[in-house]
Amino acid sequence: MYFILISAAAVSCIAWFTGSDAFDFIDGSEFALCGRNLELPHPPGYPMFIFFLRLFSLPCANLDYGCFRIASAVFAGAGVIAAYAALRSFRCGRAGAIAGSLLLFTLGPIMGQLNIVEVHGFGILLILTSLALRNSRSGPYFFSLSLFAGHPLSALFLPSVLTGRFRQKWVLFALIPLSLWMFIPIRSTFQAVCHYSHPANISLLWNYLTLYDSRLTLPVLNGLEALYRSTGAVSLAVLGILVLYSRKWSWGLFLTATAGLLFLSAYAIPDTASLLWILLLPLAIWAAIGLNRMISGGKYERAAAWILLAVSMLSGISHASRRNDTAASVIARDFIRGAGSEAVFVSVGMTTFHTAYLLEVEDRRPDILPMDVYMCFFRIPPPAELPHSISGRRVYATRGWDQDDLSLSGLLFSAGDVTVNWSIYDIFRYEGDVHDIFASDEIAELWARRAIQSADESERLICEEEALNHVENRIAEERIRKILETN
Repeated sequence: MYFILISAAAVSCIAWFTGSDAFDFIDGSEFALCGRNLELPHPPGYPMFIFFLRLFSLPCANLDYGCFRIASAVFAGAGVIAAYAALRSFRCGRAGAIAGSLLLFTLGPIMGQLNIVEVHGFGILLILTSLALRNSRSGPYFFSLSLFAGHPLSALFLPSVLTGRFRQKWVLFALIPLSLWMFIPIRSTFQAVCHYSHPANISLLWNYLTLYDSRLTLPVLNGLEALYRSTGAVSLAVLGILVLYSRKWSWGLFLTATAGLLFLSAYAIPDTASLLWILLLPLAIWAAIGLNRMISGGKYERAAAWILLAVSMLSGISHASRRNDTAASVIARDFIRGAGSEAVFVSVGMTTFHTAYLLEVEDRRPDILPMDVYMCFFRIPPPAELPHSISGRRVYATRGWDQDDLSLSGLLFSAGDVTVNWSIYDIFRYEGDVHDIFASDEIAELWARRAIQSADESERLICEEEALNHVENRIAEERIRKILETN
């Protein structure tokens, strides 16, 4: 018992110390904002996760990103204990279950969701709990809880958790967690963060929950590419060796892993790495069975098992570490730094939540009037055609390529010709890590914006090279090249 508690504490510490003090580029700032006041993030709302964020924030004097990372670290440690229980249910010995838990939670894509403020660590904890309890009367309830309280992609684990209990009356317990989603329309009647809509009735709730269904396409190879890039050759090789060494075939784990791979290959988002856990979880359980068999062998086999585990852990932690990643915060600060005094600041997409974090949590730029195109956070909608000014305040926008009255000046779009002082922007001197594809693509576009405003040809070439060096996503690269070619 002591060994599993020590392992859980160790993983919690790793999750904490490999994270950054600044918010990540993806969903961290949004979840931090929603956790402060029990507000609504993007679909499907994740009510229980938001409740837990609010609960963990109670001892914090300042409800900032670092405060909510405490919750992520706790989920990491609790997940190790849940993984241990799940592996024991797969007939792993104590040592094998502990080693398997460490193998799973130190994989790059898994740890990479535990050292930030993100729902996936909570979802992993719940699906592991449902796997551990799949043979109990509460099995259907906990599997349903992993769906409606954790992440909807937990549905892909049905082949691994399906037991005789699901054919009994206890399956009625599975209806209980569904009631959590009633929080969404109820909370929408108050002033809250609503992502792209205000789901206050059944029709709007359905639109909210199905917002991303258009992203499913025919399968391509991006799932395998993301798996290799985020997990690394070393950890993948260790997983492969251990799966083969298990000498055990599991249709449930095989079908779950196959379903995960197909989904990742068909879901068209650049940040596929954040969802790799749906594929790695069944593979890691399978590998843990092989690790358990190796530990149960002779001294050479045991030595090989611990060496493989140590190598995978070091590789995974190295891939997941984002200690020096402050790119999102630097970009957001540069954006609002470029807005003049008493300005109207119009944002879109991720930038909205980054800006909201700076304004709401760090109390920066109280002079500006913020708006966002989709009304995700700021409840004042900007006009479709942005004018020079609104109520005497000059308009600045993070995106305005199609705005007739605005032109690019520095990093923002505004009216009138202004001499740009590039030295005020920190992003062009940034030497920290860039962990997220979205952040890399954003930095690439900022270099492209500087390039097309450079009068000196040699300076423009340098900026163009920086832009193309930073871009990672194919669609973003096409956009960057179009910007450079048409300006």
